[in-house]
Amino acid sequence: MTMPLETKVFLVRHGETEWNKENRLQGNKDSPLTASGIKQAYEVKKSLEQFAIDYAYVSPLKRARDTLEIILEDRALESTIRDNLREINLGPWEGKTRQETALSHPDEYLAFWKEPDNFNLPRADTFQELQNRMVEELEFIFTEGKNKNVLVVSHWIAIKVTLAHYSSTPLSHLSTIADPENGGFLCLSKRGEDVFIQQ
Repeated sequence: MTMPLETKVFLVRHGETEWNKENRLQGNKDSPLTASGIKQAYEVKKSLEQFAIDYAYVSPLKRARDTLEIILEDRALESTIRDNLREINLGPWEGKTRQETALSHPDEYLAFWKEPDNFNLPRADTFQELQNRMVEELEFIFTEGKNKNVLVVSHWIAIKVTLAHYSSTPLSHLSTIADPENGGFLCLSKRGEDVFIQQ
C-alpha cells in the first residue's frame, strides 16, 4: 500500500531577546536578539540542515525575521512575511514586566496565566482570536506547501495556541502544553486530513 504524501511544517520560536531576559512582555513590540538568541538560531539552522526546505514564512516582527535570516543563511530561498504569524497583541502590557502587569491589571494577569480562555484585556487580543488567525494561517501554509517541507518562524503564545488546536486541547487547559523554548522547534506533519505533532 502506498503511504500518503506528507506536508511538514517546521515551527520555530524565535531566539531569546533582551525583553525575554528581563521578563518583559513583548507582544507586537520588539527587542533585539541576545547573544544567546543568535546562538539558538544557529543551533536551529544546524538541526534543520538535514532537511530540504521548500518554502519559508515568518512573522513581521523583527525578532522572528532575524532568527529566520540566520536559519536561511546558506539556502537560496526567499521568505514570505505573513502578518497572521505575529505574536498576541498585548495592548497596554507590551514592554512591561510581569510584575508591572500584575499590579496594573491583577484580574487580567491571573486570567492570562491561569484562565487563558477568560483573558480579556482592553486593546489586546484574546487567546481565541490569536488561535483563530494562527490556525487560518497554518491551514493556508499546508495548502500552499502541499507535500513539501515548510519553515515557519513565529512566537511563544502563537505557537502554543496552535499546538492546542492540533492536539484538540481546549484553551482552558493551555497550561498542560509545554511552553515552546526560545530557539526551539517542532514539526507539524499533515497526511491527508490529519495533522500530527512531532516534538
